[in-house]
This record gives sequence, C-alpha cells and structure tokens, in this order.
Amino acid sequence: MYYGFDIGGTKVAFAVFDDDFNERERETYATPGEDYPAFVEQVGQRVAAADRRWHCRGKVGLGFPGMLRPDDGQILAPNVPVIHGQTLVADVQHRLARPVYAGNDANCFLLSEYHQGAAAGTELVLALTLGTGVGGALLHQGRLLGGLQGGCGEFGHGGINATLLLRYPELPLFSCGCGRQACLETYVSGTGLGRLYLHCSGRSLSGREIIQAWQQQQPEAVLCLDMYLNILAAGIGDLVTQLDPGRVVLGGGLSDYPWLYRQLAERLPGYLMHGARPPTIVAPHFGGAGGVRGAALLAKYVA
Repeated sequence: MYYGFDIGGTKVAFAVFDDDFNERERETYATPGEDYPAFVEQVGQRVAAADRRWHCRGKVGLGFPGMLRPDDGQILAPNVPVIHGQTLVADVQHRLARPVYAGNDANCFLLSEYHQGAAAGTELVLALTLGTGVGGALLHQGRLLGGLQGGCGEFGHGGINATLLLRYPELPLFSCGCGRQACLETYVSGTGLGRLYLHCSGRSLSGREIIQAWQQQQPEAVLCLDMYLNILAAGIGDLVTQLDPGRVVLGGGLSDYPWLYRQLAERLPGYLMHGARPPTIVAPHFGGAGGVRGAALLAKYVA
C-alpha cells in the first residue's frame, strides 16, 4: 500500500492507495499552526493506524508547497509555518523507521496526471497550478525535473512579458513574496485576480464573484478578465517557446472553469513565434485528488 500526505497551510489530506493506485481511504485534518513535534506525531499516528487497518507496512510520500533543500534537508515552505525550515523528511523517517519521499505539491500534481491522467504518454509536459499562488512542474519521459536546489518549475516567479505593459500601460507592478516585482504569480493566481479587479474597479471581490461579474458583462470585470487572460496566455506562451512541451496541464481552483481553456486557445497563438503550433492546454483528470495521489506516487516512482 502507498500513503500520501498533501500538506497545506490550513489542512492536510491523507489518503491510502493500493498497488494499482485505486484510492482506498481518505481523510482531511487541520494543520498544526506552529507545533512541529505535534505535526510529525500526527503523521506517525496516521501511518501506524493505516498499517494496522491494511495489515502492511505502507510506503509514504509527502507533498508540500515549497522546496526541499538537497544540501541540508530543510523544507522551504513559508506558507506552511509549521514545517518551514524543518528537516521534515529526516524527522518523519526517524518517527516511522522507514524511508519517506517528499516533493513540491505541483510536482505531485503533475506526477499524478502523468500516471493515468491528463498528461499520460506525453514526452515533455508542463504543469501550472493556479491557486492562492502559482505552482509549476516539468516532467520529461516520466521523470520530474528538479534542478540544483529542487526549484525547477517555479514558473510563477518569472516576470511577466513586457509586451503586456505596452497593451496595458497602467498595469501595476505588484510586489511578490519572493522579493521581486511583477512576477507572474502576482497576476494569475487567485490572489492576483483579486488584485487586478481591485486595480480596475477600486473594489474587492472574491475570485468567484469576479468571474460571475465578468459573465454578467460588468465593465470592470470584463477589463479585469481581459488583463488576466492575456497575462496568463503570455506567461504560458513564453514557457511554450522556451521549453516546447507536448502538453500543458492546469491545476488549482481556477482550472475548474471550462471557458478558461477556450479563452487560452484563442489567445495563446498571439504570444508565440510566428508559425509555431501551440500545445494542447488541458484540465486535470484527477482534479483536487491529484496532490495527495501524486504524493503517494513519489514513493513508487521517485524512490
């Protein structure tokens, strides 16, 4: 059996999969705010209980929003304070007395979509997760690409295309938590969509409310979504030009809207080299289950 933990700032999803990766059970529980020993103990207790229920010694994978530094094993996950700066893998391995595998949550998402999902059989595939932030991952011939510091795929922290400033001269240069300005994440995440609407209207709305206003042709929402979709299309266009993936898979809450894929298909060619053929942009097959499933897959395919 394979166990996956998808670790977030407010909640942790835990799921158990059999050898064919059919999901056999799942639960969600609150992430301990600052109590790291309690966090490690909760993981240990759930693994031990699952071992007893399934009469096995399951293999364990952890997914989280951040990076695992290869030199000292520290987790860099500022959005999850309880594990930020901790040697999570080593500590959980010690608690469980077995190997533990860990990776960025966007990597887990893409790994799941590659195995029986929307990216199956694609030689080079790129993923973008559009949630509170923007995650990214790159997979080649079934292997996730990590990089020197494990940060391959941090596409949300690339700068936006300069042509957008010509199209929208009043576009603000938002500050990013990474210390830079005008990162893609600050515009095309769910948080970024809210910032754009505040810029266009002077009012604050949730992402769902902004989309409803756009569908009702509210002028400020129409301008906001036009900006949003062009910024996202330009960002994907830059990545497609540089990496030439066979497929792009979108994740996160914003990936749930079918109209997003139609809009991107119309706009993407305008941000590619003349004559370039755009790849297919697809919705995830596993949806919200992808992160925890991909975490469990780490223990099978990254081990």
